[in-house]
Amino acid sequence: MGKDTTDHTPSEAGGDQPPERIRYPENHIVAIINTDTEAARTVKALRAGGFLDSEVHVAAGQAEADALHAQTGRGGLADLAIRFAEFLGVSDDEMETKALYEQAMRDGRFVFVIDAPTEDRRNQAAKILREHGAHTVNYMGRLARTEIVPPPSERGV
Repeated sequence: MGKDTTDHTPSEAGGDQPPERIRYPENHIVAIINTDTEAARTVKALRAGGFLDSEVHVAAGQAEADALHAQTGRGGLADLAIRFAEFLGVSDDEMETKALYEQAMRDGRFVFVIDAPTEDRRNQAAKILREHGAHTVNYMGRLARTEIVPPPSERGV
């Protein structure tokens, strides 16, 4: 994995250990922070804002991007349908969003995944992330994604 600036970055799998299953981040805020300095400051601000270590996850680097790429985040028939759509070259909003986060990790940026099961937690996480320069911030609900801060390309940045 890439640079580990916090103790929240998932550790690399050891030699014979299978990669951890990545699941669709239901009821989570997902965002991109560009630099390790900004990422470290954001983790501190989230802690100060009442988020537990177990609620804040940071991923970065090629290994994390590869792990995200290899899985759909879904199980059962949904997994099969997504894989079939990918094979056919068909894309949807969920697949495009996943690709943005995957590319961010490949580019050396940091992807934050924050547990936010209530509206208050969602608003608090989003506020802290915006204050620390996060972009491509989304709330991943059960059935839909809510864009909080669009990617820079959609903001003319």
